Parts: sequence; C-alpha cells; structure tokens
Amino acid sequence: MIRIQRVAFHVVTQGFKNDSILEHVKMALRAAGIEVCSYDSKSLEKPDILICLGGDGTMLTVAAEAARRGIMLAGINTGHLGFLTTCGNNEYKALESAIIHGTFTIQERSMLEIVRCSGQTTYAPSFALNEVALMRAQTGRMIDVDVELDGCLLNCYHADGVLVATPTGSTAYSLSAGGALLWPTADVFTLTPICSHSLNSRPVVVPDSLEITLRPCARRGRAEESIIYSIDGQSAHNIEVNDSLTIRKAGSSLKLLCLPNFDYAKRLRGKMGW
Repeated sequence: MIRIQRVAFHVVTQGFKNDSILEHVKMALRAAGIEVCSYDSKSLEKPDILICLGGDGTMLTVAAEAARRGIMLAGINTGHLGFLTTCGNNEYKALESAIIHGTFTIQERSMLEIVRCSGQTTYAPSFALNEVALMRAQTGRMIDVDVELDGCLLNCYHADGVLVATPTGSTAYSLSAGGALLWPTADVFTLTPICSHSLNSRPVVVPDSLEITLRPCARRGRAEESIIYSIDGQSAHNIEVNDSLTIRKAGSSLKLLCLPNFDYAKRLRGKMGW
C-alpha cells in the first residue's frame, strides 16, 4: 500500500459541478488525515499527487512539470474526451477511496524532449506528453520537412506538417492526422505526416531509443516563411527554414495514477465508440 501524505489540486474552470466535486474530495482526504492544498509549481514542498479537475487539456498544462518533479498526476474528467483522466465526474468517490487506501496503480508514460537548434544557437529543451507538431502557420501553402532518424534520412515530406507522438499522444492530434493507435506503455514513437501531398507517405512507428530530427527546408524555388512547432497543442513557437528540432525520449516519465483494475482496452472501446 502506498501511503499518501499530501495532495494538491489544479482547477482551470470554476463552476458549480467542479466546485462541489472539489470540496467533496478535499473533505474526504482531510478526514483521512491527508493534507490538501492548491498547486504551486514554485513550492519546494511538492505534493505526492496532483489532481486536475477538467479534461485532457487541463492535465497537459501541468504534465511536464509533474514529470520533472516526480509528482503522480490524476484527473477527474469534467471536460469532454478524457483519455488521460483517471475517472469521470461521477466516479470521484472511487478516486478518493483509492488514494486514501493506497489501492491505485501507476502507469509510467513516456515524454518527449524537444530541442531547437538555429545556426550556432541551441535553445533550452521543451517537453511534451502527447506530441510535437512542425507545421505551416498560414493556410494554402505546404512546407517541406526532412526527417532523420539517428542522423540518417528517413524521408523528405511535402505536407502541411509532420508530427511526432508518444503512445499517450497517439489518441490525440496524431489520430486525427491518420496515425496509428499505440498502447500507452509501448516503447515507441510514431511519425505522422499531416495531409501529405504524396499518397505514399504513411505513419511510421519507430523505437523510442532513436533520436528524431525535423528540419524545415526550402525547395521548389521558394522559402517558407511562416512555420511553427506546437507542443501538446498548448504552446506554439516560430521556427526558420534550416533550423532543426531534435526530439528524443525524455529522461523523466509521467507517473499517471490509475484506479484499481484499470482496463485500457475498455477505455478505448468507450472513447472510440467500438
């Protein structure tokens, strides 16, 4: 049994339902002798568990920080899809019980480390739980992207963009772009072209031990000017032609809290309508 001493909460959207659930969970944990608090990423005293009230987007806003600090992340889905969340908004009592009695399980979810290089300048790394997407920033113009695996050219894509997704992110943007569904604990990444101009361009699943390089380049007599890379759909950054993004498995993984007897196949059936 895992003994929990301190639980923090992260709530983006206030509302009657969210407030009622939040107060109920706090009261139950306090009654069991567990300290509760609001989440502060700058606090030196970290919580054992961080509970998010919202949807997947809410969890993505704190996932990288939770992984870096070794905090277990849980979620009560008061949003829409909820692939990442631990339970629905009608199951929060099961989450309370699992935390109080230490009966939850933990899944380790891979993270991406993304480093941009521009000439002689190397920028500080960013981290993603779902994906990094290199894509055009304006409509009507495709971009050209060289993709390398451990320094060897895989393909030169002419497309709206290219994204690299973790198994966790395979049910997010990658799925919408035609990528494969991956089991969340698999040791792989998926490379997916976004609306490629070639019918032969297909998603590629690669070992997560490989280093992936994405490099936007100028071809067909013109240089693309408006190119960005997006991290987990939470932030977007400009990137220039001939800059590069180096993507590798991050040293820290996310500890995602699951209820006892969690069944990912059941979740897939429910979320995908199978």
